[in-house]
Amino acid sequence: MSHAAITHMLKRVNHAKTDSEFTYFYSLLLLGEAVAKLTTLGFIAGLVDDPDRHRYRLEYKILRADGLGALCAILDDSLIGPASQFLLTDLSREKNELTRLCGPSTWQFEAVKQLADCLNHLGISTEPVPTQTDMRRWFALFADLRNKTRGHGATLPDRVTRAAELLSASISTFYSNHALFTRPWAFLYRNLSGKYRITPITEKCAPFEELKRVSNRSYPNGVYLYAVSPRLVPFLESDADLIDFFFPNGGFGKRSFELLSYATGGKRDGDGSLHLVPPGSLPASETQGRGELEQLGRCFSNVPPTPKGYISRTALEVEIRSLTTDDRHAVITLLGRGGIGKTSLALKVVNDLSHEERFDVLLWFSARDVDLQFAGPKPVRPHVLSPEDVSRLYVSLVAPERLKEQGFKCREYFESQLAASVLGPCLYVFDNFETAQSPAELYAWIDTHIRLPSKVLITTRLRDFKGDYPVEVSGMTEEESRALIHTTSHALQIQRLLTEDFIRELVEQAEGHPYVIKILLGEVAKAKRLGHIPRLVAGRDEILTALFERTYASLTPGAQRAFMTLAAWNSAVPRVALEAVLHHAIGEPAEVERAIDTLLQYSLAERQQSVEGSEFLALPLVATVFGRKKLNVSPFQTAIKADVELLQMLGPVNKGEVHFSLERRIEHFLGNVARKIEKGESFAKYAPIVEMMGRNFPPAWVSLARLHMEEGTPEGFEKAKTELRRFLEHDSSSSAAAEAWKQLAKCCHRTNDRLGEVHALLQRSKINSVPFADLSSTANELNFVFRAHSEIVDEDQKGTLAAELLDVMEERRAEAKADDFSQMTWLALRLKDSTKVKDYIQSGLRLDPDHYHLNKLLEQPNVSILME
Repeated sequence: MSHAAITHMLKRVNHAKTDSEFTYFYSLLLLGEAVAKLTTLGFIAGLVDDPDRHRYRLEYKILRADGLGALCAILDDSLIGPASQFLLTDLSREKNELTRLCGPSTWQFEAVKQLADCLNHLGISTEPVPTQTDMRRWFALFADLRNKTRGHGATLPDRVTRAAELLSASISTFYSNHALFTRPWAFLYRNLSGKYRITPITEKCAPFEELKRVSNRSYPNGVYLYAVSPRLVPFLESDADLIDFFFPNGGFGKRSFELLSYATGGKRDGDGSLHLVPPGSLPASETQGRGELEQLGRCFSNVPPTPKGYISRTALEVEIRSLTTDDRHAVITLLGRGGIGKTSLALKVVNDLSHEERFDVLLWFSARDVDLQFAGPKPVRPHVLSPEDVSRLYVSLVAPERLKEQGFKCREYFESQLAASVLGPCLYVFDNFETAQSPAELYAWIDTHIRLPSKVLITTRLRDFKGDYPVEVSGMTEEESRALIHTTSHALQIQRLLTEDFIRELVEQAEGHPYVIKILLGEVAKAKRLGHIPRLVAGRDEILTALFERTYASLTPGAQRAFMTLAAWNSAVPRVALEAVLHHAIGEPAEVERAIDTLLQYSLAERQQSVEGSEFLALPLVATVFGRKKLNVSPFQTAIKADVELLQMLGPVNKGEVHFSLERRIEHFLGNVARKIEKGESFAKYAPIVEMMGRNFPPAWVSLARLHMEEGTPEGFEKAKTELRRFLEHDSSSSAAAEAWKQLAKCCHRTNDRLGEVHALLQRSKINSVPFADLSSTANELNFVFRAHSEIVDEDQKGTLAAELLDVMEERRAEAKADDFSQMTWLALRLKDSTKVKDYIQSGLRLDPDHYHLNKLLEQPNVSILME
């Protein structure tokens, strides 16, 4: 049995043993600290989220812990204190091993006894170990030992040797027997493909193996233990190679804390920005449901009122009302960015439904943990986080007397009501669904039990489930945005400051995001003057975090990279070009496509269409500012900037621009490539990007072929032939294809590929848009090959080629002139078709009786006989 974090430390201990007894003893003290902290962090990882934020409270304390005594209190809280009721039952064995009373025949008693003997041997007074003790006593004894030796006391040389033996034995007894250290632990590192690299920390890691094969799970990189599912161990840092482990070591500053390696003594700063708000009971959300059912229109409801100043969004309201009242969709999801107005929209629709006959009860369940206010984001107390929370709230609303019944099971009762409510058809609304403990599991539970005519309406930023009917909530229209600006500016009494130019810019830059509009107007009210909008957005870090951090954290590394790439350049980018540069980095086309689709699904990116229907992608202003902040601290910054340099070679496309073309962007790109090649750069650097664009947008092959033809070398023409044929595999009959066949014929001619040239011209002749004169030229070329290069074409091939071309010309003979009939006659002679020979000569001479070539043909004996 081994745990990599402890194994690292044991190497230091074993090395210290060869140095001196003092060094060995103090190394054992460090080992004991590592074991104590690892145990505490493991149990904190096993705490589930709850409305009172018990796990957050312990995390907050551990970052500010100034000694092992505080650590003992934190561990006790998670084992037997207020937080213990939220410890996963999967960790019951580990909890019981530390909390139950144990006698002399147990490893717990032995570990405590050995540690107590160590203290006694050093002359540190301690209470005698009772006949039965729990393992929690070990942590208190160790804290005492550490404080009175390494911390504040002095250890006599003649006592160190035996004390070290006892301390080593005690730590070994604990470490070798406690089930927490045999549970699966691993370091998870998510590759750009979305799949995980699993580095085992303990020997048994089978439960993590599934993550190597799937890419639809979202876990941040870090140390995990497995308890029902992977649980992130807070503040324990390492890397995918497990080179070292860093433990929290107090020293909390403004936004950071100290991390310490017990194995090497190295230190680093940890990010404490998510633990700045003091623990304690938070206020309820502004949109939390009422505490009891009240009569609302025709229904009973606990739904909060529609927010004051709500701006009607008619199209969305009509769509949602239609979906919630039909008899088809049991679960409807409102999906959109943070602050986009999903909750307000749901409140408006649901309150309106109270006056209709579709539902008898309207129930509101809120998991909201942040209210977006004018002053900025404010943390609030989520009302429900788990199926148990939901069930208990439901019972407290519809049947509160049942809560007093002994053995009454709220969850089972609510499940039965989802299927068939005794109150009649119900609409269950779940607001801020993504902040629940496990949204996918909560959704699966609801979806399993809900039955029509009851329905479920969900609002969420993230949609990690299927089976619902999603409605995308995007930005307001210009009319709606202007109405919001009017209402908000009057409320803030700043309407006189606003100019039409500022309002127009605000509508354009905010892109219909209602919360961004309100915040920017709030900044105007605060400064009592108009400001530069992008600068105002960039200065509100807490707003950007509230709107995007949770969604960004849920993205795969590939999607995060795509997001930062778009943010690095304020331009609309062709999707095929973005896919090309990302494929170069990620390597899996399916994952690249998934990454971009995720950005679109979560409204982090927006799409535009070029004149030929190709997708261009861009970020809204606020998302761009957030993305650039992420890029500044990203380890991929250098690589992303290199990718952006490639994208910039396509030239800029302003968001909202109407007349733009992907084909022209590619030509612009290849023009830049040509200039770089002239300066000595290798085309190999750009080839994978261009080829990727060609596979997704075939006209790119034509542009690339033109670039190689301009080289004027045999190698360039050979490459161009390959690229033109790749285009023609996708399109062989359009007017663009006619030009491609013509260029292919030219390349074949320049490489002495006469048969290839004839084939290209023949295929081109079958396209209706090709002028008939070109068909005649093709016939002339074909007749020339038959005469001058007969060795490359056998007689059967000559007949086949002649017949194909003659059939095309025959279909369009009404366009033929005397010269054309002359060429057609030669083809007919090749086929030995006397009827057609006679017909073509007569038809040509009717158009031009003095035509030289037709009259020369009549002079030939074999032809003159046919004409008799």
